[in-house]
Amino acid sequence: MKKANKKQKGNKFAKKVVIPAALALSVTFTGFAPLSTYAAIQEETNQIIWNAPAGLSKEEVVKAYLKSQVAAPKSFGASSSNEQFKVIDEMTDKSTGTYHLKTVEQVKGIPVYGTGQSVALDDEFNVIASFGEVSQKLAGANITTKASLSEDEAITITKSEVETEIGEVKDYDGIESELTILPLDGKYYLTYLVKASTSQPSPGYFHYFIDANSGEVVHRFNAMHGADTEVVNARGLDLFGKMQTFKATKNLETNKTHLHSVETIKGNAVNIHTYDARRMPETSFILLSALLGFTGFEVETNSSFFYDPAAISAQSNSLKINNYYQNVHSRNSLDGNGMKIISTVHIGDKWNNAGWNGKQMLYGDGDGAYFSSLAGALDVAGHEMTHGVITNTANLTYSGESGAINESIADILGVLAENHFKPADQKNWDIGEDVYTPNIPGDGGLRSLEDPKTRSLSPAYGLKDNRYPDHYDDRYIGELDNGGVHINSSINNKAAYLISQGGEHYGVEVNGIGEAKLGKILYRALTVYLVASSGFAETRDAMVQAARDLHPDINSQPSAETQAVMAAYEAVGVTEGE
Repeated sequence: MKKANKKQKGNKFAKKVVIPAALALSVTFTGFAPLSTYAAIQEETNQIIWNAPAGLSKEEVVKAYLKSQVAAPKSFGASSSNEQFKVIDEMTDKSTGTYHLKTVEQVKGIPVYGTGQSVALDDEFNVIASFGEVSQKLAGANITTKASLSEDEAITITKSEVETEIGEVKDYDGIESELTILPLDGKYYLTYLVKASTSQPSPGYFHYFIDANSGEVVHRFNAMHGADTEVVNARGLDLFGKMQTFKATKNLETNKTHLHSVETIKGNAVNIHTYDARRMPETSFILLSALLGFTGFEVETNSSFFYDPAAISAQSNSLKINNYYQNVHSRNSLDGNGMKIISTVHIGDKWNNAGWNGKQMLYGDGDGAYFSSLAGALDVAGHEMTHGVITNTANLTYSGESGAINESIADILGVLAENHFKPADQKNWDIGEDVYTPNIPGDGGLRSLEDPKTRSLSPAYGLKDNRYPDHYDDRYIGELDNGGVHINSSINNKAAYLISQGGEHYGVEVNGIGEAKLGKILYRALTVYLVASSGFAETRDAMVQAARDLHPDINSQPSAETQAVMAAYEAVGVTEGE
């Protein structure tokens, strides 16, 4: 195979280059733009708030730390069951080298209802984050822990109360009980928490706290979720002043309408929900999202008209990208199994980024100069949602060559998804052109797939003319930007453009096969062949194999589609892997 006419570069990166807060993105957060924000996140979230004493296990450190947060700590006794804190869950996050332990409070082994803490440790067991209030007076309270009432008696009392409320229950769907201490109005009660689930004569999930000595009902509530709702037609102006119409969910109890819709395509129902971070600092939001699953606050209205343009844009863009994946690739949401699609807008104060954190999309409002609100760009939404697809398929490691392929696939499918909804004369191969440098019209997007070298880079990367590379020989080799994930992605981006549109590049002629065929080949390579460690050569081979699968050889000769893939990768200097 003829190699593109480029000379192999020497080691021009021998000198280490460092720039402040440089482009460091966690493997659990795939940012759209190679900016400085996430480096600050890494620094802040790894600050030690409590140094671990030497020789203690993770569980011992967590208990010691939480005990230190009690103003006047006392001990219930010597045994482990007499400690105030009990570890109930432990998770290791290999991507960040951190440990996350969850606890509940207890009195002599009996859990205290409604208590709980989540503590994060670094690799040396130092405490770097903590969530959840600690009871200050629990150890000193006079709390009885001996019950004179039996569990069966508590269940009988509960059944009587439930049937007084809803009528005779012939069969309970389920009923369970546990001894628990209930804090209520400044007092602590030893109770049986009895949970009774019913379908007839009325659905309910009843929680009764029965005093374990007197048999009185101390507290009760029905935890049946799902207030009466209805689907309504809603609308609102997006960030570009265009009226968008969509389905939304109205809560008939509160009369509020939420930016939540269920999109059904080809029989696949997908929940699509947009939230508002209310400009919570991006560092705090990303941490809360990772540790607690926090998504933000409901976007709601008293009518069927929504007034938040960023939220309208995020919701309508999510609907379109889901439509693209369902109709073009027969993919049922990001995980292929109908997972909920969540977006959160207004993250941070003028945050110049968007991201995928492994669970949802995040959108900053931009500073108005470098970016306007990133929720406005359909290709940015496609980019971030494609990261969700990647997470649930090849799960490409977010560093070095595999990280560059990760970013490139997100760029390519983001552009293809946007172009899918555009007339032919409005299609383009830029990424983020609708939100990038809003005060400079006509300057394109953050990255160009058609001609990467038209976009400039920081001199810190040491690349020729400070431009994005469009050939493997010119790739960035260094530590910045997780090994150049946003930089070297442009090499694979150029190959994709050539596969679709054709053209001559470094002396190699490519006959394009169109966007539709490129999309099908790339999607198959991603979902069938690529793995976490795949770099450029393996991606090239996966694309060739996917092309052969969809367009078989004819008389032992590669099809036109396969030849286009081969030639495009040859043009950018990526040859067959070993």
